[in-house]
Amino acid sequence: ATPPIPWTRKDYRLLAIAMMIKLGDGVEIYLPGVITQKVSCELGITEFQEGLLAVIFFLFCALAVAASVLIVKHIGEKFTLFLSLYLSIAFAVVCAVVPNYYTLLLSRALTGICAGLNSCTIGLYLAKNVSSKEVLTKSTFLSDGLTVPVGGAWVSILGWAMLDRINWRIFVLLTSVPLFIPPIVLLHLNERQGEKSSQEPLESDGREDQSKDETAVKETDDLITDSETVPNYPARVIKSSIFFFCNICVGYGSIILLPWIMRSLKGGRVSDNPCSNIVEGSELLILAAVSGAANILGRVLGFCLWKKLPFLVLQSTTTVTMVICYGVMFRSGSVVVAECLLAVSKICFSIQAVEITVQHNDYDYFGRSGLELASGVMTTAGMVGGVVGTALAAFLPPLTAVLTTMGVACVEFIVICCMRERF
Repeated sequence: ATPPIPWTRKDYRLLAIAMMIKLGDGVEIYLPGVITQKVSCELGITEFQEGLLAVIFFLFCALAVAASVLIVKHIGEKFTLFLSLYLSIAFAVVCAVVPNYYTLLLSRALTGICAGLNSCTIGLYLAKNVSSKEVLTKSTFLSDGLTVPVGGAWVSILGWAMLDRINWRIFVLLTSVPLFIPPIVLLHLNERQGEKSSQEPLESDGREDQSKDETAVKETDDLITDSETVPNYPARVIKSSIFFFCNICVGYGSIILLPWIMRSLKGGRVSDNPCSNIVEGSELLILAAVSGAANILGRVLGFCLWKKLPFLVLQSTTTVTMVICYGVMFRSGSVVVAECLLAVSKICFSIQAVEITVQHNDYDYFGRSGLELASGVMTTAGMVGGVVGTALAAFLPPLTAVLTTMGVACVEFIVICCMRERF
């Protein structure tokens, strides 16, 4: 058996940067589901305006992802990350001081652009700078696969602890701005590090250890294929993109269903009186656990099962389970049962997200020269899935949204069965 390739200091710095960025992205993704009730109460917005507030973030995020590949080619990954992070801080401040609904809508759109830029760019930055593919796989899981749901759980728990005590505007500042400062500092520090020192193993005592590390990295790089030698490259990109679209559509749609479940606990609608049916205290903590803990648990399970179970068995089983959960959700007539089924479907969504995360930066699957295009197309498809999923949950009646989501999950099942390259 080939001994594991040691991590370098540079690998650990890059992982810290990626995790900080993705933590901030996770907070921004889940933030609308936490503050929607308070915003509705203060600004007096309608259900349609609530839905638009949720959808516009993912819409502009998708547009930014589509443009990020071209932007990165012109200004580079590092400058793109600096730009998105600095602007994220600025737009979070704008979001907290907006005087009305329309300026809030604009600030969420601009924040979506920043999230889209760094979502795709940080993956490419990792893929091009870590020392080995083994390190890349673990780094991708920890940053993209695990830290995003941690951000969602973090903002949900803070919402339970703080939103009944402070204004939602202050809450936005406290949860968003501090998370974007550490990765900016780490990026500046990483930029100043010399290439020689950054490539040394963490426990290197001399040239012999460094030589062994470089040899191991070279052997791993030799295994990386080029897209010109990858069979059915266009088909792989298309199938992976559809898989990503369906997964995000189902998963992010369930995030936007949380406000509906919240109102169901109070037996009201936003159009009745948005200030009379706000869920707080232990009820909000339960919903935070559904949204956050289930997501994190699914990521951990997915990483543990990723190599142990065949692709077809694992992915098809989770897809069928999601369909069953959504099908039973509205037949139960119980909000508690609906919460439990939503948690199970969230776990299945997160298990699939691990496979998608690995595919997203897989040199062997897409080839070195084709990775940027494949990664950009997949990420764009995922963000479009986020737009569609949130739109379904926000604008359609809950039952219609769930039935449509079940149809998307069925399409996902068909695509999984066609991805023979992953079997």
